Amino acid sequence: MIFINAWGVHHDEARFPNPDEFNPDNYKGVTALASELAQSANPEDRDHYGYGSGRRLCPGIHLAERNLFLGIAKLLWAFDFAPGMGEDGKTVELDTDPTTGYSEGFLVCAKPFALDVKVRSEKRRETILKEYEQAERDVFSLFES
Repeated sequence: MIFINAWGVHHDEARFPNPDEFNPDNYKGVTALASELAQSANPEDRDHYGYGSGRRLCPGIHLAERNLFLGIAKLLWAFDFAPGMGEDGKTVELDTDPTTGYSEGFLVCAKPFALDVKVRSEKRRETILKEYEQAERDVFSLFES
């Protein structure tokens, strides 16, 4: 088996001067979809390798990228996100260290962290609850035992 060293590629200091810092400017000007960039013959055109590459490229790349966009857009529309507060009332720093801030193994996830999430407005709260009730009625109810 061959695994792409996605972590190494994404931490290439030639492409990302401070690879351990979140910097959206690293992707400034990148407007093509991941599926378009993944087909490029030039690996320098790729913005990330989260969907694999070559013959092992995720067959659902189109669906995944669009669903991620919709999900993130809806979350940003509905909620304000801020760093969480500790018991002392001070902001809890997010642990982004790759050796301590994430789970170990093949599927790596962030460890639990403090986060303050608030609905942006009462009108949005009403929309969220209305949409949830409709989803519960039309979708979730189909899977109840």
